[in-house]
Amino acid sequence: MECSSTEGDEAMRVIIMVMLGGCLLLTAAGCGQALCSDGCNGGSSTSYNDPIATATAVDFIYEGDFINYNNSESYFWSTILNDAFVSFDGIDFYGVVRIRIYDDFKVLIFDEMFFGNGGTLQSKTISDLGISGLWEVQIDSTSVDGIVQVILD
Repeated sequence: MECSSTEGDEAMRVIIMVMLGGCLLLTAAGCGQALCSDGCNGGSSTSYNDPIATATAVDFIYEGDFINYNNSESYFWSTILNDAFVSFDGIDFYGVVRIRIYDDFKVLIFDEMFFGNGGTLQSKTISDLGISGLWEVQIDSTSVDGIVQVILD
C-alpha cells in the first residue's frame, strides 16, 4: 500500500502539530513567575510575616521570620514581675523594631529602637521598675527582614 506525497505531507503536519501542542502544554505548566505574591513559602514549613507571641506569668516571647514587614502590634501580658530583662535577637536583620512596655498603671517603663543593617544584632537591656499586673507590649516594625526574637523575663 502506497500513499501519495500529499497524504504523507498531511500526516507529517498532524504529527508536528501534536508534538508542538504537547511541548507548549508542558512549557506552560512548568514555568511560573519567580516572584511570589503569597508570602513566598515555596512549600517549606516557614511562615513569613506571621509573628508568634507566647506568654506566662514570668516571660513573654515574640518571634518571627520577616520579609519587608511593616506593622504595629500590641500584646497584653499578665505578669508577676516588677521589671523585665529585654533580650532582642535579630539574624540577617534589616529594618527598625521599636519596643515599648507599659506597666499595670499604663506607665511607660521601656522604650527602645533596634536598627538592623543585614547582620546579627543581639541586645540585652532592662526595663524601669513598674507595677506587676496586666502589661502592654507594643512592637512596631518598619521594613523588617530576617529572623527576630524578643524575650521579656
